[in-house]
Amino acid sequence: MPKRTQLAVISFLTIALLGDCHSSAPEKGNEAITLMAKYNQQGRHDDAIRVAQDWLKKHPEDPLHGATFYEQIAITYLMKASKDSARKDEWIQQAVTYYDKDLSVHQKRDVDIELYSVGRGFEAAGDLSTRDSCLYYRRAVTAFEQEAPFIQGDTFTAYGKTIPLAPVRKENEQALERVKVKFTKANCK
Repeated sequence: MPKRTQLAVISFLTIALLGDCHSSAPEKGNEAITLMAKYNQQGRHDDAIRVAQDWLKKHPEDPLHGATFYEQIAITYLMKASKDSARKDEWIQQAVTYYDKDLSVHQKRDVDIELYSVGRGFEAAGDLSTRDSCLYYRRAVTAFEQEAPFIQGDTFTAYGKTIPLAPVRKENEQALERVKVKFTKANCK
């Protein structure tokens, strides 16, 4: 094989391999979330986390999307925890760290379900944890209790859609009761 052809083949392979390893996160937040979901479906959780972290580095001025990405990273760490028993508690702690970041940048509005979402995350952390389930269940109960004032009233209108709040309140109440039962069954104090 001529030297020029060998160099061309080596260059092509190098570009192909490096291109996949160093691909950057999409510019649009929704495209990055979609890519994260794709990677998570494929079991490529580290790649999903990398996409989110890259996007956050490129867009530090966007706290609304930041909260969404923190939540998605937390969910991804919980996925890792469910599949990796050797490092499960480490991944759960990472998930909780990202749920805390989510809450720290989230801007609460009159009607808001973020605390419910985080409460569900803490509940999942409690379900997975082998040593700190009581801590996570307690945090879930707190989140669900703090959610209640944000889902009062009959309806909420956003982006041209009106959403009845009674089902949202019911779901939050059911989650609160469910976690209280788990808290008791785990002999938490």
